[in-house]
Amino acid sequence: MVPPNVLLIVLDSARARNCSLYGRDNETTPFLERFADEAAVFEQARAPSIHSISSHVSLFTGYHVEEHNVTEHKSFVEPDATVWHRLGADHGYETGLFTANVIVSQTSNLADSFDTCVGPRRANFRLFERGLAPLDVQGDLTGAEYLREALAHDAPVRSVLNGVYKKLEPRGGSQDPDEEGADVYVDEFLDWIDAQSGPWAACLNLMDTHTPFVPDAEYDRWSDDEAHEALERVEGDDGPDPFTDEFWDALAALEPLYDGTIRQADAAVERLHGALASRGLLEETLVVVTSDHGEGLGERSDLDSSVRLRHHSWGIGEELTHVPLVVRPPGGDGGRRVDAPASLTQFPAAVEAAVGDGDPVSAFVPDGDVVSSTYRIRPPGDELALPESEREPYFGPWRAVYRADEDGVVKYARRGDDAATLRIPDAQSRVELSDDDEGVVAETFESFRDVGVRVGSAGERDVEDAVEDRLSDLGYLR
Repeated sequence: MVPPNVLLIVLDSARARNCSLYGRDNETTPFLERFADEAAVFEQARAPSIHSISSHVSLFTGYHVEEHNVTEHKSFVEPDATVWHRLGADHGYETGLFTANVIVSQTSNLADSFDTCVGPRRANFRLFERGLAPLDVQGDLTGAEYLREALAHDAPVRSVLNGVYKKLEPRGGSQDPDEEGADVYVDEFLDWIDAQSGPWAACLNLMDTHTPFVPDAEYDRWSDDEAHEALERVEGDDGPDPFTDEFWDALAALEPLYDGTIRQADAAVERLHGALASRGLLEETLVVVTSDHGEGLGERSDLDSSVRLRHHSWGIGEELTHVPLVVRPPGGDGGRRVDAPASLTQFPAAVEAAVGDGDPVSAFVPDGDVVSSTYRIRPPGDELALPESEREPYFGPWRAVYRADEDGVVKYARRGDDAATLRIPDAQSRVELSDDDEGVVAETFESFRDVGVRVGSAGERDVEDAVEDRLSDLGYLR
């Protein structure tokens, strides 16, 4: 039997709640709705964590966050622990990574798991190698928050100038919507598969749905002047101070633009689908469309209503964990809707099922609980523009356990002394059942043990010279 190709499409920061496939009023995912006729749609899929590094490591290795403990942007993981390495070493696959996400392709070593890595196209965004740069710090920092980090650095002047350069350089930021849209990496991917003579496996992490939420005019169908003015305020250095009502109002006003970016990403997936079909590759490819985490647009935490969700910086709300998941196995599927809780951590198991002529769809539903967790933010929380006395409610770990019962899906969540049990009927609604988690979170997470795949990160421990040299080339301090 010829082994199937594997294509993982990650729509970075896309949450299920804003996909029309999952009940959003705005028609953000018309292609995925048609694609659902030949694929399986998971109604209750959860991301392993709320930010790129931890979720991607879980996606790539099949381990929960508390098992791999890769939680920092500059963390390293054993490449041979990933499904991509196993596909190459054990099954002769060529593997490729295509993304503008620097966390996946540069600041961590996840790209080392692939034979080919394309992206990001933009430069290092720094004038000075021996200074801090915005891409080196955790979280989505405001200008004032980055300035505080820069002034505390060993090279404060160079660090401040690196921050200024990032703001002035049009190709800076978490992505460059003008230069690094999905079509750029789709083209790179298609050129790559055209050069393959055997089985291939690839991950496309598309950043269109990530901040700063700048859809092309063709897909910007629901925004108005208020949304664009809010974008300028939130992204600008002279915008409203974080944690103020003015800031939260501006963040919430971005949702129509966010919807436009999802529509744009949906069109990119449609183009990919058509390209695979025209090449005669669709029927022999496992296609998985999902997201690494969702996005917070000022919603209040279910665990502490005084805490509001900013992008994917903290929390364990459904806005952050409930993600789209559509799976088309080789040969297609009859349009299944899967109601059981599913986990992206099961992706390696799904790939192994497909390679072994099994059912990759069923593999996404684990035998036990589905869990999600994050350690963001860590004490002392200097990246928070808050007095020290007000930071504690934002500290991790934030944890959630999802279980099915006769009435659907129940979520047990906890952060510190705050807890909740909720019923999750779908991506658009939830009902609080109690302000206690019945001890489920502690009992579940106590069973996890470090599996030893985390190698370390710059500044934490000694690593081999080749890794040190790579860090130095990227501008990281030893």
